[in-house]
Amino acid sequence: MTDAANRTARIVATLSLALVMAGGGLSAPTVAQAVGAGSTASAPDLVGRTSATSVTKKTTIVRQPANLSIGRYGTRTKGTFTVVASGLKLSYKWQRRLPSGSSWKTISGARSRSYTARASTWASGTRFRVIVSGTGGKVTSRAAKLTVLKPTKTPAKDAEKAFGLTGLTQGVDLSAYQYVPGARINMDKVIGWVGADGFTILRNGSGARPIKQAYTDACTNQARKTGSTPVVEDCAYAKFADRASAAGISLGHYWFNGWISTIDTTSKQLFAGGFTPEASAATFVKWLKADGHYTKKSTDPLVLDVEAGHAWTKTSGGKKYTVSLRAWRPAEVTAFLTEVKSLLGAEGYQANLYVYMSANAASKQVAGAYVWADVAPLARLWVASWGTDNGRIPTSQPKVGPWADQGGWSLWQYTSNARISGDGVGALDGDIATADAWTPKA
Repeated sequence: MTDAANRTARIVATLSLALVMAGGGLSAPTVAQAVGAGSTASAPDLVGRTSATSVTKKTTIVRQPANLSIGRYGTRTKGTFTVVASGLKLSYKWQRRLPSGSSWKTISGARSRSYTARASTWASGTRFRVIVSGTGGKVTSRAAKLTVLKPTKTPAKDAEKAFGLTGLTQGVDLSAYQYVPGARINMDKVIGWVGADGFTILRNGSGARPIKQAYTDACTNQARKTGSTPVVEDCAYAKFADRASAAGISLGHYWFNGWISTIDTTSKQLFAGGFTPEASAATFVKWLKADGHYTKKSTDPLVLDVEAGHAWTKTSGGKKYTVSLRAWRPAEVTAFLTEVKSLLGAEGYQANLYVYMSANAASKQVAGAYVWADVAPLARLWVASWGTDNGRIPTSQPKVGPWADQGGWSLWQYTSNARISGDGVGALDGDIATADAWTPKA
C-alpha cells in the first residue's frame, strides 16, 4: 500500500470511530476540550489539514485591589494597590477619585497591574480602581480606599485603649536641637499638647564631643570649644526647665553617655582625657541641682542615655587617630548610676534612676543571657520603640528584656515624629509614661 493510501486509510478509520462514538451515545471530545477552554488552537481536519478554531478567554479579575493604610510620616509613607486578572493580552489603566470628588480620573502613566500611592501625593480617603482590558473584553475592579494616618494628639489614651493600660500620661523630650536660632520651640504649644498631667524630659548635658573640640553652640550659632573634659551642658536646659516648672508639668533629666577613658583607645587619651563614668555622674548632678529645678522633694526621672555617637578624628605627632564613640557597656552604666545615687543620697535627695535605650538593645542577649540583666534591678527603663515611626502608638508594646521582671517599661518613646501644631520646629520625640514612672525604685 502506498503512503497516500496509508494516510487515507488512517483518516477513514478516525472518521469511522468518531461516527460510531456519536451514534452510540458517547460524547466525543471537541477540539476546545482537547486543547483547553478559553484558548486559541488549531486542530487537524479530516483530510490532514489544519484549521484555526478560536475560543476567546473572558477577561476577569481574580483578586481585587485591597484597602491600604500608610503614614503621613515615618518609614511607610507609600503603599501598593495590586490587581490579579486572567485573560489574554491584558492591559491596565488605573484611575482615582478624590475624597471630595464624584468623578474618576485616569492616573497618567499608571499602566501596570500594580500602582504605588504615596502620602505626599494623595489625600486620605482617595479611592483607586483599575480598568483591565484584554481580547476577552474589559472589566473594572472594585474601588480600594487609601487611608493616610496622621500623628496622634492623644498617644496616652491610644495606648491605654490598645493595650488595656491605665494611668498613662504623655510628653516630649527636648534638647538644644529644639532651640536653634530661627526655629525655637513654642513651649506654650508643647505644654498645651502634653496636658496638665503631662511631662517633658530635658537633656542636661552630653559627653558626645571629645576634649578640646571646636563646635558651634546650637542656641547661639557661636563658635565654642570643649576644654580638658569632654562634656558640654545643654544650652537650652535651664530655659526649658524654667518654662516647664512654671507651667507645672512634670520634669525628667537625661545625660547622653560620652567619651570616657575605657572608650578612648589612644595612649594619650586624645578623646576622653581620662574622663570616667563617675566624673560624668558628678557633672550631671552638679548641673541638675544648679539649673533643673531639682529639689529634695523631687522624684524626677534621672536618665542615662545609652547610645552610640559618631567617629571623631584627632591628630597628634603628625599622625591621625579616628575613634568611634560606642554606647556605654553595662559596667560603665552601673558605675554612673551608682555614683549618681550616692551623690544625691548623701545630701538627702531621692534618685529615680533610669536608662534610655532602644528595644533591641534592651532585649539583647549573649549566650542566652540578657546583656543588661545586672542593670535592670538598678534603674527603670525608658525604651525607644517607634514601629513605623508615623507619630502614632505602634501596634505592639516594646521588647524590654530583663526589665520584664521589673515591671516592664516605665517610659516609652513611641516616635520621633510627634507633631504639635504651631510648635515652630516640626517633628518631636513623643513619649508616654506609666502611672508610677515618677516613683523611685525601692
